[in-house]
Amino acid sequence: MPFVRADLVPATFAQQVSEYEPEPDIAGADWIRTLPSLVDECVERWGLEIDGPPRHGYVALVLPVRRDGEPAMLKISWPHPEAEHEHLALRAWDGHGAARLLAADPSRWAMLLERLDDSRTLATQPVERSCQVIGELLGRLAIPATPKFERLSAYVADLPEEFAEAREVLPRQLVDRAIALVGELTQDDAVDSRLVHIDLHDENVLAATREPWLAIDPKPLAGDPAFCVAPALWNRWGAAVSGGRAHHELRRRLEIICDAGGIDADRARAWTIVRLVDNASGGGTGPEGHDWATVAVTIIKAMLAP
Repeated sequence: MPFVRADLVPATFAQQVSEYEPEPDIAGADWIRTLPSLVDECVERWGLEIDGPPRHGYVALVLPVRRDGEPAMLKISWPHPEAEHEHLALRAWDGHGAARLLAADPSRWAMLLERLDDSRTLATQPVERSCQVIGELLGRLAIPATPKFERLSAYVADLPEEFAEAREVLPRQLVDRAIALVGELTQDDAVDSRLVHIDLHDENVLAATREPWLAIDPKPLAGDPAFCVAPALWNRWGAAVSGGRAHHELRRRLEIICDAGGIDADRARAWTIVRLVDNASGGGTGPEGHDWATVAVTIIKAMLAP
């Protein structure tokens, strides 16, 4: 039985998204008011039946549905740059290492997706197994990129200027090292050559039926798989720093991921330094309530350790 309209847009999601400023097209509050109509339009267009309670993340509503009796998920995202090319990446991967795209309506920022087991993420696995799976997925997803996707070299081009703010919260030598690395890493002719998922971590890998684990929620870029290792290092932060062996644990995670994905470990360490300085330059709270500066210093020192 379909859920009544009041059940489709959770109040917590509506309140959260209503605080978003336009990026650049529509404010969150205005988009939320259109969301029930968007759901109706997608249900009618694709012949869907809603058959479960809604889920949501920070920017998207996800509804379990059936089309011709087959289970699927309807995902509608608040329009913002990070989600603009998600459907293109999923179409390019065609189910190989990621959830399969069944249909897309870019004008409504809507996708119909293969249904996975969202009750079981990679966080249910031991850390070493998690890193193994993430590495394998990063390797599989790194297919030749097309010109449709933003290039990593452009994505990081302005970082050296922005890193000036990081000198207020991080040791100057670490910031200067990151600035130098941006220049060095982007000299490689292959830096923009592969389609990659730059936000692959435990919560963005779900259990599946046709494969044990598949990636979801891609943040696609035409880039370097080595750029994508960092999220798995700040993931499960409490486990990383417990026992007083954070440097060993973080380097071990990186080694497992790189071995499993055929990724250059030296480039992964270098890109990780860049990403952590970038995170710290914005200030704010990082994983599990820790400030980004503390997390950044810990990870960067582990990457620089002999």
